[in-house]
Amino acid sequence: MKKRRKVRYDRIAVLVIGCVLLIGAIFAGVGCMKDDKRTKTSDHSVSSEKDPVKDITQVEGYQVLKDGGLSDEQIGEMTSLSNYWPQRAQRYAAYQGADTIEQTVLHVNMDLDMEPYENSVTVTDDSDMTLLVNKSHALPEGYIPADLKVMEQYACIAGEDYSCQDVAYMELRSEALNAYYQWCQAAQEREIQIRAIAAYRSYDYQAGLWNYNAGLYGTEYADQYYARPGQSEHNSGLAVDITFNGHNFNEIELYDGYEWILSSAHEYGFILRYPEEKQDITRYGYESWHFRYVGKDAAKIIYENNWTLEEYHGSQKEEKTQN
Repeated sequence: MKKRRKVRYDRIAVLVIGCVLLIGAIFAGVGCMKDDKRTKTSDHSVSSEKDPVKDITQVEGYQVLKDGGLSDEQIGEMTSLSNYWPQRAQRYAAYQGADTIEQTVLHVNMDLDMEPYENSVTVTDDSDMTLLVNKSHALPEGYIPADLKVMEQYACIAGEDYSCQDVAYMELRSEALNAYYQWCQAAQEREIQIRAIAAYRSYDYQAGLWNYNAGLYGTEYADQYYARPGQSEHNSGLAVDITFNGHNFNEIELYDGYEWILSSAHEYGFILRYPEEKQDITRYGYESWHFRYVGKDAAKIIYENNWTLEEYHGSQKEEKTQN
């Protein structure tokens, strides 16, 4: 006869209580997960809310652009550009020389909507090394930089070197001259002997140069290769024409060493001012020898973006007041 097993009710009670507690914990965890999910969903819905759409009609220049025939969509695209200058709204609306809104803004910012020498702006603040001097920005008549320094080295010798500027001595503004020396010293270490054939030119000197070439070859030719007085970068004291290793200056791009000159100029604050592929922007013929000092920061930006100085200025957030 089998022995009857004694039932332990106390153990059963403990087991039941344990199961109840376990089930309760499971349900509590699921609840927390749901609450957490709700919270996250709620948080996500707040963070994903779109910023309120701006009222396009309140944007500066809106009515001018609207009256000029632009749609609200076009105005929205234009005014969202970082280089949109409201004071040029009327000119943006009238310009027909670009395929896109972005091009329109940049072209007008570069004054390509105007004829050369039409309503030229007079530049009176020369503290900015990136100052524009071109066919729409002129220095005052008789302008002379206050900080000109004589170039005591790395200059051509008049009467000996080909096309050396016919002046008693060459000058550049102090900051530009120091940078030029550093550039030439670095070139010399690579057996590239840079020499300046032209630097600062006075207002009167430029007038004589332009008049001579206009009389000899005509106004159109003179305007393509020689700036009018007051609108020459050489008058600013920030431009230098160079050659190297005795080569003809207008052929230097054909010789070994020029590639280094071209790729290193920005490291010393200089840019090639009139690139061959940008003649429609600079409105000057290609000049492989003409370099302009703008400072290292601006030169780096211009070089990395393959810009001209006009494109650099036209891409700024705000129009720089020149006068």
